[in-house]
Amino acid sequence: MHRLLRRLSQRSVCSGITQISGRLEVNPVAISAASELTDSCRGASTATAAGALPIQGETPIQQAIQACCSSLGRQPGTAEATLADRLTDNWYVTAADAAALTQAEATALKVPVRFLHELRALLPQAAHNDDSHSENGAQLATGLDTVNTAEVITDEDSCLVTSELQTALMAAPQMIAANSDLPDDIMQRRCPPLKRFRHGAASKVKVTTRQRQKPYALKKEDMTKKLQDQFDDFHKFNTSRFFGQQADPIAVCTSDKYADHARGILGWLHNVKGVPLSELSMKSAVPSKKREGVKVAFDYMHWLADERHISCTTEGVVIRSLMQMAKFLYHRGSSSQPLEGDKAYGDLLVIRELRKLSTSNRRAAKVAVRASDEGLKWLEWPEYLQTVQELRRECAGRNELGALRARSAVAWSLQRYLIFAILSSIPDRQRTLRELQVGQTLFKDEQGRWVIRHGPGHYKTGKAYGERPPMVIAPHIYPELEAFLDEWRAELYPLHDFVFSRADGQPLTASALYKLFTTSCYRITGKKTNPHLVRDSIVTYLRSTGASERELEALAIYMGHSLEMQRGTYDRRTKAAKVEPAISLLDKINRDARQR
Repeated sequence: MHRLLRRLSQRSVCSGITQISGRLEVNPVAISAASELTDSCRGASTATAAGALPIQGETPIQQAIQACCSSLGRQPGTAEATLADRLTDNWYVTAADAAALTQAEATALKVPVRFLHELRALLPQAAHNDDSHSENGAQLATGLDTVNTAEVITDEDSCLVTSELQTALMAAPQMIAANSDLPDDIMQRRCPPLKRFRHGAASKVKVTTRQRQKPYALKKEDMTKKLQDQFDDFHKFNTSRFFGQQADPIAVCTSDKYADHARGILGWLHNVKGVPLSELSMKSAVPSKKREGVKVAFDYMHWLADERHISCTTEGVVIRSLMQMAKFLYHRGSSSQPLEGDKAYGDLLVIRELRKLSTSNRRAAKVAVRASDEGLKWLEWPEYLQTVQELRRECAGRNELGALRARSAVAWSLQRYLIFAILSSIPDRQRTLRELQVGQTLFKDEQGRWVIRHGPGHYKTGKAYGERPPMVIAPHIYPELEAFLDEWRAELYPLHDFVFSRADGQPLTASALYKLFTTSCYRITGKKTNPHLVRDSIVTYLRSTGASERELEALAIYMGHSLEMQRGTYDRRTKAAKVEPAISLLDKINRDARQR
């Protein structure tokens, strides 16, 4: 298993990801020298570079081109000056920058193959393998070597989820981080300009065509005392155990989400249908345990679809929220016996009707067109890994000029990096990050590894899969993680015991984490990627690179979902990409038949 993903990580490192590369952070001295050399090259096209000094990784690209011309017995002229301009314009300003070009990048920039070959031959080996000169610490010289795709995969049959799989998930970020030359001392690092990629404000980019509409949900402060008490009882019903209970308690965050949607339908009844606040209760939304008790909910969902243009995904959450309200209101009237094979609360006709709606919703969701423009959000896995490295460069105590940064700013940079980095080695749901707590879900084991441990109550599908295997955080993240926990977290003045915080010191909420993630990702990549898409990205990447079904099953267990969900929900390959292996197989069969 680990061998397969090691190969995949090598492919990711040599992929075309330069649009978000750290090379965009330019050394002003190198640019100045490059400009002078360009002028001299243009003004003396007949001059020869004979006798040029040996080049190093930090040699400006114009001088490197002259040295290559000299070595090849070629006089630099207009073509060479144009090549120098083209590389400099794309922030390849040193010999090592150019030597690290992948084949795809070189083709896109129209870099002659012979020039690249000669450049790599002239450079000292360490200059394009170790990249110790590089300011950004994330040069991709490993992409110059050919990946051995013929390596045989052999795994023991007895265990699908092993430390090998966990190591494999860490492999790609480790390979990139291994070349980093950032000082260990955060206070000695220099943070590049945060707006260096100039993508503008994320708020101006809309990933859907839906327009912002007037809020309609009932506000907590507008609720009567009686209604507030009912919502408190609803929360207790959802999250606690009691005699006669037919289903296990649900997570607090899920209960809160259901309460939000309960306020949604009550707000619709008040603000749209005109029901007075004094008359509102949950029974206003689900007035009966009989079949007709679903009528109000049915009208509400039609309104949401026609007026608010909600997605199938949102509609599904609304239906589940209404179902939970019905269970709360009428559970005492149910005599179903789940332990004897009955569905929980299945004798309540209103529950049966809501389950029918839920089934119809799931069928519609499978074929529904996505409401958002995926091109504005999607990052390939190699691009995500490079984003993580850019955020690591920002974990610095000084700005680009060497002046001390505010300690709170350093703490925020570390928190941003850690959120992205942990997801790169453990592509889990965002709840894992929000509820991360030392001694509760985050531990340092006897081997010195930082691991996340989840019991059934710690994650969404815990009731189905039980205790999860330990999820190991990649070791290269430990320096920043331990610095944050030991020193920098306190600079955010947290009012809780969770690892990550909001600006007001409170724990991260789902919406706060979502905003932090999308704005940070947009600032670096120009894509409004959200935390959940990270899971889609790794699954899509692995499925597109030939991972076996058994290995994908191991990944599914590690990520806490089924293989069926992995195929249907997380795999974002197009239908054309999914059937490509079948087309290739048929073509091979036909070729073999013709040759007989």
